Amino acid sequence: MAPERDTRMNDADFAAKWIAQIEEWIHAHGLLGYDRFDVRAHPLIRAAQTRPFLRKASTGLTDLFPHISRRMLGIEPQLNPKAFALVALGRLRRYQVTGGQTHVQQADAHLDWLLKHPSEGYGGLCWGYPFDVYAKGVHTPRHTPVVVVSAIAGEAFHLAWQTTGEKRYLDAVRSIARFIEKDIPRLEQGDGLYCFAYTPGDTRRVHNANLHAAAHLVRAHAATGESAWLDLAMPAITFTLSQQREDGAWTYGALAPGDPFEAGLLALIDHHHTGFVLRSLVEINQVLQSVEMAAQIARGYAFYRERLFHGDGAPRTLSGRYPIDIHACAEGVLCPSVLSDAEPGALAIAARTMRWTSAHLKNPATGVPYYRKYPGFTSRLYCPRWGLAWVYYALCEFHYRFHRASA
Repeated sequence: MAPERDTRMNDADFAAKWIAQIEEWIHAHGLLGYDRFDVRAHPLIRAAQTRPFLRKASTGLTDLFPHISRRMLGIEPQLNPKAFALVALGRLRRYQVTGGQTHVQQADAHLDWLLKHPSEGYGGLCWGYPFDVYAKGVHTPRHTPVVVVSAIAGEAFHLAWQTTGEKRYLDAVRSIARFIEKDIPRLEQGDGLYCFAYTPGDTRRVHNANLHAAAHLVRAHAATGESAWLDLAMPAITFTLSQQREDGAWTYGALAPGDPFEAGLLALIDHHHTGFVLRSLVEINQVLQSVEMAAQIARGYAFYRERLFHGDGAPRTLSGRYPIDIHACAEGVLCPSVLSDAEPGALAIAARTMRWTSAHLKNPATGVPYYRKYPGFTSRLYCPRWGLAWVYYALCEFHYRFHRASA
């Protein structure tokens, strides 16, 4: 059943109240916390992943008892660079709505943390995760730079430069572009096309990662006028555009003959990765102004809107309703908000998901979002990177777009 709508509070005020709760929490507690993937790096949990029953059992137990299980396994809370980038983005949007200098100061503090904690030994600024990541055919050691993390940080530095005009932010945008150019493999696809890899060592062809890299190169081109960045991005953009299905969807990635990776994962169509693809294409096309790309975005959004939401606002995958993940909920607010300039009714979709998420996956006392909802229970894991920071940025983007549309 859909949550009852609070008719006493309009959607912008509803978002602002939740934003204030999260800001208060971050001020008091910082961004130290667990992550949905940290437990998977533990040897016992990794061993369980090889057998389907043990994999489901270990996932169920660590979701049902998320904090106890991590303490028993000796997993410590950590700081994650992506959380800092997302909160900085949110703060900058808050400044654009309110004009409050505190938001710029807080954004600067989070960006300064990023500048002090990059991955070392690469061709430019870059960041990764503070835990090892394992998947079929993949082992990414902790702090290995990840193109998605680095590009989202680049988005934050770019918005900070647009907002303040400070050269050091533009220097960071350039530096991240150099990392993508020098350190991220370009996986050849034929006909002159390629796909940017996920990390320097993870050569899966993943569409959202490919477009995050390309979008950053395009924003570096737009900010500096350097055409080489755009030239580097275009074959990757064309590759992902060529992979759109007839129904408008994109799978998570593409499997090449002989790849050792998990075919089922690369064939997956889910909510949040679809949103990542659409938002990256929107940003890219703000520069390219391609009529053909705009048509593909519209077709992709139609699939996203019609197939990846339930009627009550909860996000979904094609496989069913549960589990409902906080990351997908955040994207269900963020993606329609970003596309609202071109898509009538998108802000209403974002608002519906925001209110559903508040009713079902939020601690009402603190505003902290929970990790995941199952049919019989809610996993109350606090994930700064996977949940809190994404929800915060999504709410701030919604609030910004709402006010801009109402101006």
